[in-house]
Amino acid sequence: MNILCIGNSFAVDSATYVHQLAEKSGQNIFICVLYIGGCPILRHWNNYKSGDKEYEFYINGSRTPEMWCSIHEGLAYRKWDYITFQQVSYNSGDSSTFFPELTYLMDEIRKVSQARYLLHKTWSYAKTHSHEKYGSNPMDQNAMTLDIENAYEEVSEKSGIKGIIPVGTAITEARKLFGDELNRDGFHLNELGRTLASLVWAYYFLGEKANFDGFAPSGYSYDDITPGISDKEFEIVNKIAREVVTSNSKHNL
Repeated sequence: MNILCIGNSFAVDSATYVHQLAEKSGQNIFICVLYIGGCPILRHWNNYKSGDKEYEFYINGSRTPEMWCSIHEGLAYRKWDYITFQQVSYNSGDSSTFFPELTYLMDEIRKVSQARYLLHKTWSYAKTHSHEKYGSNPMDQNAMTLDIENAYEEVSEKSGIKGIIPVGTAITEARKLFGDELNRDGFHLNELGRTLASLVWAYYFLGEKANFDGFAPSGYSYDDITPGISDKEFEIVNKIAREVVTSNSKHNL
């Protein structure tokens, strides 16, 4: 199975352990991210038109430092089964910011790829972060979460993209148990959050083939000193991911 994420750092966070999790289940998911930090859909569309080589390329959770490419080169890299889209985090709760550029991208990519389109639903910021709309100290996390949930439903209906990978929903559920302890800087995910996000993706694509017992993530941390999560933490986020994907049936594959 080949998956291309047209995204930003939130896609990097979510894709980190997907390939490893699939291997643990005896399956193969080849997942790549076309990455520009803080990249909105508008910029992706502009880059598609210009052909500029502005993207770093992540392969199976690992950055490929010698490879800078255009969207066109990313699309041509493999025959993709799935292509995912997402909005930049600060606009993720505003469905109007997806259009018309998402529609333009979908129409143009369809000329060169028969991949199935999916939406990657991202997450709200930690309460310690700030946002122009949601305030600061503390930020209104609940309002941002609700806006994201509603926005992705609206985008799904308007774009015709049925599939939604519910990472944001899983992060919200995990905060009920762990508190606001899934981000490393207020918006990017830490190791606990990354593991949960990758589990959501893995369950989403593998379904009943998923079996992650005894999984120990390694090799793709965002730094060289942050320890991995405990076995107990993995057990908890594994259960959250499985339940969230199961309850997401309207938008599953």
